[in-house]
Amino acid sequence: MSEQEEPKTRQFCPYCDEEMLAPDGAGCGTCGITVFYCPQCRSPIPRDQRKCPECGAEVKGEQA
Repeated sequence: MSEQEEPKTRQFCPYCDEEMLAPDGAGCGTCGITVFYCPQCRSPIPRDQRKCPECGAEVKGEQA
């Protein structure tokens, strides 16, 4: 039996709540936004969040 990749979990855009169909999950095809991920649990998070809503990890964003 050949090695198979584990099925990826479905990812939803934190802005429009539509399922993201991009293979890398880098962006939402529906609203066109670039999606950022928690460095600890890899859940998609809104850019304005400083803590992950899933695991509570601190998220460092770019300074404007």
